[in-house]
Amino acid sequence: MLNNSSQWPSINIFDTKQFRQARIEAHNALFWMARGANSFLDAAPNNEHLSLFWHKDSNNFRTRSFDGDLQIGLNFPDLELYFCEAGQKVPHSFWLDDRTPAFAEAWYLVELLHRDRDQSKFSTDLPFSSPNMLMGDTEDHNASAYKPELNALNCCVLKGNEILQSVLHTLAQKPEFAKCRQWITLEPESFSLSLNVSADNEVVKLPSIGVSLGDHLRPAPFFFVKDSEAYGSSKTHLLDYDAQTLLPLKSIVNELTSDVALVKKLVNKFIEANNAK
Repeated sequence: MLNNSSQWPSINIFDTKQFRQARIEAHNALFWMARGANSFLDAAPNNEHLSLFWHKDSNNFRTRSFDGDLQIGLNFPDLELYFCEAGQKVPHSFWLDDRTPAFAEAWYLVELLHRDRDQSKFSTDLPFSSPNMLMGDTEDHNASAYKPELNALNCCVLKGNEILQSVLHTLAQKPEFAKCRQWITLEPESFSLSLNVSADNEVVKLPSIGVSLGDHLRPAPFFFVKDSEAYGSSKTHLLDYDAQTLLPLKSIVNELTSDVALVKKLVNKFIEANNAK
């Protein structure tokens, strides 16, 4: 299943202030994607209506379809936001560079107007808050100042997605998970790729496996296994992870952990977490 088509970036970049700022810029791009979906889609448990999905042909993530046939896509390396109609990218992208959040809001309204969609439905509100959220017209986005760091983030997204795809394939071969529904999403709130596993009856809640692109507690990316019971709990902070499940990307690279070995570790941690419930 692994094709080694992508590689991890140099881990030295994770220690820089520029990487932390690039991650904030990229996280805000996800917030803008989520605003389109949130404005038009009905709310779903755990904000699943905001989940982003991999689009293989473009190597980008996109929102769910909303208002019929619209989606928002994102090209990570230069933080290009774009509309899609009926699955096809359309002109008039918006780049998060030398523009304030107020410009991003105006772009949305103009694009909706051009498509004869109800502008009044659009809102910048989101069903969560984040210390990384930029709004208003007092601070410019500056993607072009962080090209190496955004390329490193993109490498992490591509490689992380590849690893999770292999984990998905491995779990599907095991009898106890063969009938489970599995899907990979990029979550705007936590800025993490997540492999979601659900039993047929939807009653049994299984753990999720993911890779966080970093947060304000752990600036560098890391893999995790998270018990599903933690989701939706007002007592559990979004950034709280069981330390025993974490696999920092720095350690993975420093220890020369192969992709096969990493997939095996993640599968084993998933099974342990599931058996411990």
